[in-house]
Amino acid sequence: MKKICGFMGAFAMMAILSAALWAHDDKIHKATIGEAAAVAADGLDLKTKTGVVKVKYSSRTKFERDKKPVDRSNVRAGEALGVIGNKLPTGELMAIEVLLGRDVQKELDEQKGGHKH
Repeated sequence: MKKICGFMGAFAMMAILSAALWAHDDKIHKATIGEAAAVAADGLDLKTKTGVVKVKYSSRTKFERDKKPVDRSNVRAGEALGVIGNKLPTGELMAIEVLLGRDVQKELDEQKGGHKH
């Protein structure tokens, strides 16, 4: 009986841990990650591990902090963020979505530490 209870406890723990992994937001892996070096009303300069990328906003750009919609005024210089967008012929990135919050900071910290997914 003790073996069955131990097995059931281990199974329950595995189920809980796998649920946490499934809850991970995959959008972050599609984003260009960095820190906001400078912020303006129409875009920002994103400092990445390979250099600075100019990011432009459109009227359709969405902003999200910890998976909840926010206004563009929430973007602050020095903050970790991820940008999902399209590269323009000028080399700038036209933002479709700007991600802010804990997941982005975690991803940036992992990149700085050399961790790769």
